[in-house]
Amino acid sequence: MAKSALDIAREVVADEAEALRRLAECLGNGFDGIVDTIRQSDQIVVSGLGKSGNIAQKIAASLTSTGTPAVYMHPVEALHGDLGIVTERHCLIALSRSGNTEEMLRFVAHFRRLGGPVIGITQRRESRLVELAQHALLLPDVEEAGPLNLAPTTSCVMMLAAGDALAMALLHARGFQPADFAQYHPEGTLGRRLLLRAEDLMHTGEDLPLVQAEDSFDHLLVEMTRKRLGLALILKPDGQLLGTFTDGDLRRTFERVENPRALDARAAYTHSRRAATAPPVPISVVRGSHAAVDCLRIMRDGVITSLVVVADDAKPIGLLRLLDLVRAGLA
Repeated sequence: MAKSALDIAREVVADEAEALRRLAECLGNGFDGIVDTIRQSDQIVVSGLGKSGNIAQKIAASLTSTGTPAVYMHPVEALHGDLGIVTERHCLIALSRSGNTEEMLRFVAHFRRLGGPVIGITQRRESRLVELAQHALLLPDVEEAGPLNLAPTTSCVMMLAAGDALAMALLHARGFQPADFAQYHPEGTLGRRLLLRAEDLMHTGEDLPLVQAEDSFDHLLVEMTRKRLGLALILKPDGQLLGTFTDGDLRRTFERVENPRALDARAAYTHSRRAATAPPVPISVVRGSHAAVDCLRIMRDGVITSLVVVADDAKPIGLLRLLDLVRAGLA
């Protein structure tokens, strides 16, 4: 009975999984030497041809993003000028399933003349690449997955896994932390969570709705409407914050006061409190250096939608809203 597409797919995945299991078993003490060699180099060059070249590009990207600077170099382009970046402080990771790819071997020979150590990743122990390399990471000599056992499948998966193993081992050896990862991924989710501060997202300057305590109720309304942030910050004579006056406070003021327009901003703030007998609601303020993700936690814990950002002298310099954090991808 002919195999179905699903049968083939399951066999391919199973064969590749078995190859990875064998790869994990065959990694030996030489792996530590490879990691030490890479750590002693200023920059890593990763190279491969064809499908191995595609894997090499991914390995270079993974190394770079986890604290080990690396570049991909095409073995043919290298022989036509790209070798100009190579110094004795560079290390080459060369990928070749057979270890005898002619273009790769020419590149490795010239790299040895100009650069530092060579690490070969191959399935063939008896190959020219192993002879030329200072270190060899030997992959299990298994067939390619698939009906014809010809297309690069299993070999590519093992190369990719070997590259990931190197990147993670180097990450661990360098003491790489989430904050370091965020530095290299500033626009990723982790980067935003670790790097963004209140000052990066707050409304400030001309956008900030500021009202003096003695200003009229009409001025308070105009400032709230013009700045369109849903509230105004009422300031004491010394410039420090008296309180925030929100859309909800405005509604309560109209409900409680017969002629609100006769009030100044301070009186409107007093009349707008949620209950005359209730204790004052503490004003939530943060510094500009406060982590944005912590600001989000404060808002959620306090069931509030905004924070006032103050300077060291406790004077308001910004306003941070829950909506700003949501737009930044933190919520």
